[in-house]
Amino acid sequence: MARTDKQGGGKSWIFWGAGLLVVILVVIVGLLTIPTGSNEAEEPDEGLNAEGPDPSAQPVEPEEPSETDGETPERCEDMDADDSFPTEAPEFTWEDFEGSGGFAVPVSEEHGPAVQEDGFWRCFSQTPSGAAFAAQILFLDFVVSREYEAAIDSPGAREILAQGEGDDPEEYYDGVLVRGFRIVDSSDEEATVQVWQSVPEMSADGAYELTLLWDEEANDWRLDLASGDAPFTMLDNTADFTEWR
Repeated sequence: MARTDKQGGGKSWIFWGAGLLVVILVVIVGLLTIPTGSNEAEEPDEGLNAEGPDPSAQPVEPEEPSETDGETPERCEDMDADDSFPTEAPEFTWEDFEGSGGFAVPVSEEHGPAVQEDGFWRCFSQTPSGAAFAAQILFLDFVVSREYEAAIDSPGAREILAQGEGDDPEEYYDGVLVRGFRIVDSSDEEATVQVWQSVPEMSADGAYELTLLWDEEANDWRLDLASGDAPFTMLDNTADFTEWR
């Protein structure tokens, strides 16, 4: 059996990115931010100008990334890779993702990332296995490296990036391990991958689900964050997952 929790908006998205820590931390944050329910009105500060609307109360629209923020990455080269559905983990090695505080992820010479530079690990094979490698790594590109090009442009992606401004995601990866994956659905144009993570010290397992779209212009997989969040599931049984081993 599995329990599903959907995280969305604000700092909870960063907790979702930290895998299993999301459930614990979001509960704590929720307890700290629940309104007290008091009906008493606060006395206005006499030092403030009472005239005119409070600027802090106005909604802030997510800004579109500026075209001058950086050059568009070069188009990935075609990759000759096994396009069969993986029944076991493809050949891989572990590498610490840059800027994650030693968080190790699986990488493959055959399926990618073929390019690892400036905190943007990219260029994966257009295969189910390529999507399995891409899901975890593109997520880190977006959250840790704050690389907007790791996702398809959408209002949801812009909002998520803006909400994470100023956060230090490294602290959320302490004690978290990548354990495996489950490809829910896959085609040449789209893939849905569940990434299994665990916190051994807590004897806890969980998975979050990522949707990937094939970007013809980049010739690579990209995250689809249009919905602005992703399902997170606490796992009681990991038999349906392929373990990285």
